[in-house]
Amino acid sequence: MTFAALLSATPVGAAHALAPASGAPRQVNVSSDSAPGWIPSTEQEDAARKTVTAFLAALDGGRTREAYGFLTKEHQSQLPYDAFSRTADRFRADAGDVVERRITTVTWSKDPSAAPYPGVYAAIDLVSRFQRVDRHCGYLILHQPATGGAFHVMRQEDNYIDNATAQKSSKAELDATWARLSANCPNFAASQTDAPQVNAPLPEATESTIGYATVAAALEGLHRRKDIEFSTRDGWTVAFDEASSAVWSFAPPGHPAYPAAVKRQAVEVDGGTSLRMQVLCEADKASCDDLVRSFQDLNTRMEQSLKSGR
Repeated sequence: MTFAALLSATPVGAAHALAPASGAPRQVNVSSDSAPGWIPSTEQEDAARKTVTAFLAALDGGRTREAYGFLTKEHQSQLPYDAFSRTADRFRADAGDVVERRITTVTWSKDPSAAPYPGVYAAIDLVSRFQRVDRHCGYLILHQPATGGAFHVMRQEDNYIDNATAQKSSKAELDATWARLSANCPNFAASQTDAPQVNAPLPEATESTIGYATVAAALEGLHRRKDIEFSTRDGWTVAFDEASSAVWSFAPPGHPAYPAAVKRQAVEVDGGTSLRMQVLCEADKASCDDLVRSFQDLNTRMEQSLKSGR
């Protein structure tokens, strides 16, 4: 099984997850009350995605004043900054560091009859995972004025159960509470009620992306190179490739995901530093998925160090 991911070095952690998959056909959902025949341009899609990414990055990074600037003037008039800041701070205290942000559905509308203002609207349905929250869903409503320009956040909603509360609840209580909360999230898959996002099967690449066909070939190939520095940490074989700023981690015998190789590499993307992770795992699907998730959690901490320059 092969996994590949490019993780943003900003606290949003999932900027890449907000973008459409490479090569995927364009899919556009337009509400029934939208202007007849209208669909958003690719430029509008890109602009909306950038707004979502930047807004969530500011929120997750504790930059509440910056995040507040993404709200529409009308939303700001109804939600003073102090109230916005208290809500954001409380959520970060409950949730901890972000692990994943993912858009599930985007629904577009132009000049809908029930909207307070003319223009273009984008309803962004989200599911997320955090250090202390496995159950989260929500949405953003973006608005672009009829005259064009940037999108701004007109409404935001988060529904979640923190893990500490979940652990104190019986399964029946937890299921009932989550069913009630997730019902507030349009287009949230009902099947996710009993299987939080953290347990969802991870996508796989069709072939190895680490440069070697097998884990054994990767380890052998690195050992043949004189510029690779090897060490052992908690039974794991770790290889450092200074020339390409890459760290290889090989699972030890007895590990559920053995044999597996994880390659993490710092790369420059759009003027910033990002962490690219590629995994080749030859164990069963569940063990490989658990391995990837554990490194995703570690990557979150590494990304923060990269961003701060430590």
